Amino acid sequence: MAEDAYLDALEALTEGNRERAIELATALVKAEPDHASAWALLSDAYIPGDRKVQLTLDDTAKAIGATRFAVKHDPRRTDLWIRGAILMRSIGCWEDALQWWQDARHHMPKEAMPLVEQATILADLGMYDEAAERLEQIIAENLDVGPSQNARIMALLNVVRKAATKDRAMLFRPWEPHHDGWDIIRLRMRRGPISENTIFLMTAGPALMLLVLMAQNQTERGWSGFCLVSMAILVTTIVGMRLSRRWHQQINRPALNLVRAMDVEASTGHVLIPEDIRISKLHAILLQRTPRAYQERVLKIVDRSRAWPKGHLPRLPDFDSHLDELGFIEDEDVDMASFEDGDDGTMWESE
Repeated sequence: MAEDAYLDALEALTEGNRERAIELATALVKAEPDHASAWALLSDAYIPGDRKVQLTLDDTAKAIGATRFAVKHDPRRTDLWIRGAILMRSIGCWEDALQWWQDARHHMPKEAMPLVEQATILADLGMYDEAAERLEQIIAENLDVGPSQNARIMALLNVVRKAATKDRAMLFRPWEPHHDGWDIIRLRMRRGPISENTIFLMTAGPALMLLVLMAQNQTERGWSGFCLVSMAILVTTIVGMRLSRRWHQQINRPALNLVRAMDVEASTGHVLIPEDIRISKLHAILLQRTPRAYQERVLKIVDRSRAWPKGHLPRLPDFDSHLDELGFIEDEDVDMASFEDGDDGTMWESE
């Protein structure tokens, strides 16, 4: 009976009837709460197949809830662990994503992926020392690393090493209300960020145009002239791309600082961005570039107006918890009411 209901829900989802699939899968998990495949299907049904259709905060929260139940009953589904983290990050729940990957370590203690994902989140939040510890743990535990993970680890190491060479006071920590980073944001808050392509065109563009004009005069010299100009264009392009990437980070430092502040605010559920910056052009442009669910969550946080507690820091999980009880994952406070009556997404905000 349960398998027939599951197949009916799967058929509805395959045909693109998400509403019907949600209805059938919800009825199935009510009757069979430990049916992991049904929970995974319910999670699938809440996510539109068309990438142009953006998830609402309500559907994102429900998809996260279904994914939590799915991995609870079948923790071997690596794809569901990845999906849950992606959904949490899409609404700015960085703290929950950190804990999510720590829960994953209980079931995959020999995998490097949870540590890489945690290090990525910590680096994005500006917590470089903690990110370095996560990367060092990969070596300490002698974990297997795949080619794609190795590339990410090397990129993260470069970020952490650069941060280590800078003055700690210069590293922007949004939870410090008097940090100089806020003044840097205010310097450009009336203008939007500049794209890397624009910087490339402004720097390397004139030189490339000059080389193209020179190429017309080199045609008389045959292949030697053509090869010479082609080599010059290639070198100019490579140098221009490297300089553009470097200058992009320097010029857009205010925007990068504000993105970090937005993420910390969305993760904790506490308001920390000053009002003059929140109503600025820069904040409006950056917010428009985030997913719809993220924007809805930010609006709810602002409406609630919970001030940032003095001395409060982003909440980190117990990174050694998997050493105590391998195979353990805590039950989540998610009930079926969230799938019946709808949810506004605030269930994922840190209290």
